[in-house]
Amino acid sequence: MPSAIRHDREFKDQGLVTILVESQGNDERTLAAFLWKTFPDNGAFTCTGVGLPIPPSRGIPHAAVIGVDGTILWAGNPNAGSKRIDELIAQELEKVKKGWGDTAESKKVRALLYGKHDFAGAMALVEALNDGDERAMLQKEVEVRRDSATKAIAELKRQGRYVRAHERAEQLVKSCEKRADWLAAAKQELAAFDSDEAKALLALDKKIEKVEKQLRDKKDENAQKGLAALLKGAPESAVAARARALLDALKTKVE
Repeated sequence: MPSAIRHDREFKDQGLVTILVESQGNDERTLAAFLWKTFPDNGAFTCTGVGLPIPPSRGIPHAAVIGVDGTILWAGNPNAGSKRIDELIAQELEKVKKGWGDTAESKKVRALLYGKHDFAGAMALVEALNDGDERAMLQKEVEVRRDSATKAIAELKRQGRYVRAHERAEQLVKSCEKRADWLAAAKQELAAFDSDEAKALLALDKKIEKVEKQLRDKKDENAQKGLAALLKGAPESAVAARARALLDALKTKVE
């Protein structure tokens, strides 16, 4: 876990997605408590009992590296494969930056789509291609990626992470600014954060993120009191529920 968390911290902005999976039967509250008390610097995505398309584990710890194209590149005990994991991460992040595929065109499209998050620019390249299987495949890929970005905003709101959702909405606008029809829809997503209710949720979430930063910096003496104070008088919302879940995790004892 320390190396996975380090990888996430160092390479997240370059395109690495790190998923930590609890596979020993603990519930989400226990998992959250364990992470905050043992690995407070963790910023990776965590989940319980979610199946991933990787070979079954023969022991703990178990890890896998999945490439940009969905191919399993390596799986096994990370303690025995740390050098190989580092090599593969570097290799795949280079693909994110420069693109990948069987043709120069597909590489250019993916470099814009994944490396620069330029949805409009990627689609412009696709539309300049001759009709055929490659054009149809890349067009679908761009559309799915843009759709996923929109869904991510809704999912972050559902999780009570309004600050991150707002950041994604701003990024979506930037990604679509060269295409009028997409830009209009992206601006609507961003405009949703201008309501009084959304502004209040953003303000509350910023305070919660401040508490989380204190926890990660191991300055957590007053974290429980701070969260309890934030929740007093706060209306029911996904953001308040997230603060409550964090407070519960801090109160939970971990063996």
